[in-house]
Amino acid sequence: MLLVVRYRVEKQEREAIREDLHNSVRNYESFERLREATLTHTAVLVADMPNLRALMTKQQKAKIQDGSQDIWQLTGSDLFVLAGIRGDVLAFQSSNADFPLDAAQEALRVSLARGNVWDWWFHSGRLYQIWVQPVYFDEQSNETLLGFLVIGQEVSKSQARNFSNVASSEAVFRYGNEIAASTLSAEANGLLEQQFREGKGNRLGTEQEIQIGSERYLGTTVRLSYGAGTPVSLSVLKSFDRATTFLEQLNRVLLILGFVSVLAGTVLAFLLSKTITKPLAQLVTGLHAFEKGDSSFPLDASGGDEVAEVTAAFDRMRANLQKTENEQKQLEQRLRQAHKMEAVGRLAGGVAHDFNNLLMIVNGHCELLSDRIPAGEPSRNNIEQIQKAADRAVSMTRQLLAFSRMQVLEPRVIDLNAVIADMGKMLARLIGEDIEYAFTPDPKLVSVKADPGQIGQVIMNLVVNSRDAMPKGGSITVRTRNAVLDGDEARKRDPMQPGEYGLLSVTDTGHGMDEETKAHIFEPFFTTKEVGKGTGLGLATVYGIVKQSGGFIWVESAPGKGTTFEIYLPLGHATKMEDTKEIKPAAIPRGKETILVVEDEAAVRELACEFLKSAGYSVLEAKNGAEALETIAHSANAIHLVLADMIMPRMGGAEMAERLKKEGPELKVLFMSGYSEHAGVQSSQVSPQAILTKPFSISTLIGKVREALSGLPASKASEAEKVQL
Repeated sequence: MLLVVRYRVEKQEREAIREDLHNSVRNYESFERLREATLTHTAVLVADMPNLRALMTKQQKAKIQDGSQDIWQLTGSDLFVLAGIRGDVLAFQSSNADFPLDAAQEALRVSLARGNVWDWWFHSGRLYQIWVQPVYFDEQSNETLLGFLVIGQEVSKSQARNFSNVASSEAVFRYGNEIAASTLSAEANGLLEQQFREGKGNRLGTEQEIQIGSERYLGTTVRLSYGAGTPVSLSVLKSFDRATTFLEQLNRVLLILGFVSVLAGTVLAFLLSKTITKPLAQLVTGLHAFEKGDSSFPLDASGGDEVAEVTAAFDRMRANLQKTENEQKQLEQRLRQAHKMEAVGRLAGGVAHDFNNLLMIVNGHCELLSDRIPAGEPSRNNIEQIQKAADRAVSMTRQLLAFSRMQVLEPRVIDLNAVIADMGKMLARLIGEDIEYAFTPDPKLVSVKADPGQIGQVIMNLVVNSRDAMPKGGSITVRTRNAVLDGDEARKRDPMQPGEYGLLSVTDTGHGMDEETKAHIFEPFFTTKEVGKGTGLGLATVYGIVKQSGGFIWVESAPGKGTTFEIYLPLGHATKMEDTKEIKPAAIPRGKETILVVEDEAAVRELACEFLKSAGYSVLEAKNGAEALETIAHSANAIHLVLADMIMPRMGGAEMAERLKKEGPELKVLFMSGYSEHAGVQSSQVSPQAILTKPFSISTLIGKVREALSGLPASKASEAEKVQL
């Protein structure tokens, strides 16, 4: 009887092990499909990121390597590669130094040659599952292909251990016959590799008995890789000897059971059902529910037995997967928000560009009428009111351009303390008498590089924001100091980079902000003020100016504890700081040279021509770059300067300047532009001094023209002109 029972128990245990192995493989395949989908989705999202496309467009290996660090951290992957169109690795990031760059280059070459988007890379015992994602400039076509993005996850010992805990089995990942990750001991791995080389245990999809040392295992092998190349497989092993160790005890139990009453047997069956069968059934039900996408099925991991440990391990794995899915959703939300802000910025920049042309026409003709109508005339007041309204519109347009980071900046090496000190009296009048204003400068503050006018706008906006946060009075403190951020401090203020900065901080004692408000304060048109008391562009303008200046902004605030805005500006490296005070010429300089005005907007072109003619210049006109080249070629008189818009139909100003540089390098060009997306970025010969920002006045135009013709600043050019006359 004992022999029969032993035989049947062994047979049932073998069948149970086979079923467990089969379930383990199915669960891993479900997990693998989920991980593949997650990795694929992450690769597609990252390949569509504008900053990644911008990096790949430049094809500069050093910049791509530096810029890839932040993108790699967003993916959460173990391996990150950016490669050119021909498969040359441009950027390489790895969480493990055992997988070097040359190994990644060779593996990528093989993957691209086979045409595999899913592949496995192996080197020095490290196995990675990778996804190759093409990066396109816009549409997915070979004509716009910028290169390739590779994201990989390592198949590590910890992953094998987690799977082993869930499946209650040993897990062995191998590349060919070489073991990459295993839950077995090093000695057992060596014996198992020897059997793999001899061809044992290589049959796929069927259970086999494998002898490792003195212990018998039942195992099954499933192939993880596809197509040609070295196969990657997973072997799931379960010890048959350990599973049947209880048979010796079972013999004694059977003898005792023969003398135990039916009641005792009933009680024992009940206890076994309560402690093993029900928890195991609950775990199996939870596995099936998880396989169908239900992560909320309740599991009971109480108790100290193996079933409880397996249940707890499965619950932890399920929670980690759910956390990964939530992080993925957050990443998608951040990407959608970035795309939305980019679209709003482009819309604001485009509207501001067109509005600048209209404001220039209004302001220009008002200026001409002001010169013709003497003071005291009733119509003179009407002209002045129109001009004031236009000036306010210009201010709002500049805010839109600053928010969209398209404003034309004139960065200089400046003394930040001097800029703030010059604004002191104005700021004190702006905030009122019930608020105390204090400026604490660092006497050893390093020079910074920024546009002094725009930095003044930043300070004024922050001070006004602090004033509005203190309706019952308080204090505002502006400080400057030198700041050196190491890697740890920079990571706390993501996306800041380590380095040296000039720090400007504005601190108030107002009501402060909660975390939800802080998350939206730099969005355009977001405001907590009453209707009619705020446009929602103040802090958005600050953010745009700081980012366009190459700096960073950080906010510290809590309800009832006030707010501190920290502005980190890049250092200036000039030996002498430039004067931040604007030099106004005493009189508009006159000239007699011939100037060609190239502008597609007829009203703007006519106004610029009228400005120039009023200063004594001879003027020619052209609608675009192509017409301008024809005019220059057929002109009987010498043309001394070309005043051209940057963006025009048929041929823009930058392309026209390149043509003129080849045909007549002595001819000077002065550009007009409404915003910096097209201001000087299309031509290497365009400097900030050769750009005239729209809208401009007659004095600004004539001063820039005189400066371009003489090669001197406007004030010195005027003095030189007077000497010649």
